[in-house]
Amino acid sequence: MAIPLKDPTVGKFVGRTVLVTGGGRGIGEACVRSFASEGASVVIADLDYDAASHVAASIGELGAARPVAVDVTKPDQVDEVLSTSAQISPIDILVNCAGILDTKPLLELDLATWRRVHAINLEGTLFACQSFARLLSATRRPGSIVNIASVVGLLALVNRSAYVSSKHAVVGLTRALALELAPAGIRVNAIAPGVIRTPMADVHFRDPAVAARVQAAHALGRPGRPEEVAAAVRFLASDDAAYLTGVILPVDGGFTCDNQM
Repeated sequence: MAIPLKDPTVGKFVGRTVLVTGGGRGIGEACVRSFASEGASVVIADLDYDAASHVAASIGELGAARPVAVDVTKPDQVDEVLSTSAQISPIDILVNCAGILDTKPLLELDLATWRRVHAINLEGTLFACQSFARLLSATRRPGSIVNIASVVGLLALVNRSAYVSSKHAVVGLTRALALELAPAGIRVNAIAPGVIRTPMADVHFRDPAVAARVQAAHALGRPGRPEEVAAAVRFLASDDAAYLTGVILPVDGGFTCDNQM
């Protein structure tokens, strides 16, 4: 879907460059569009280069968007993408959206699945944060990191032990990095989305009974939209949130108020 054009000189992120991992679909794609709508140049980093290219093409003349292929579980690839992108335009903001979901019961959970979930959700986030921090520290430039955690990084659901533990770790990593990177002028925050209507969350809507429970679990009576998460990401990355670091912001329609799932 093409985005209506607006004046490229207007917007809170004009003159800034944002790199979004997992930017080819879901919440990551929504973040790309949200930042571009405010004048940012966006690097769309995704394992699926075709998906990233499609998003970049659909943005059109709204803003500069460049697709790149990256496997976030490979630190060398992450370093290459960050350093190459920074040579084109210094990166001001990193958004870590790359992630996968696992729904296996504990007794069916195999080691390969456990390792893959943690490699993408946790280690991929770590590698990108490290690379971004090195770049900014070398040039003494301030910046902002926004990680995508989950409400299950704050509580838990059954049959998701790998995913739940990986997202709890992202929450802990975010807080630890907020302390460590503050002296360098780098803020680190995270969003904890509830159930958001993305391709990854389709598992929640295949069974009408499960879909009904999902709806009931949110105080607002519905799952969220990717654009609603992206708006919160954009806020945390902006100067409006200049005094926020180490924050884990639930964007969950009240899911964490009284979880019924």
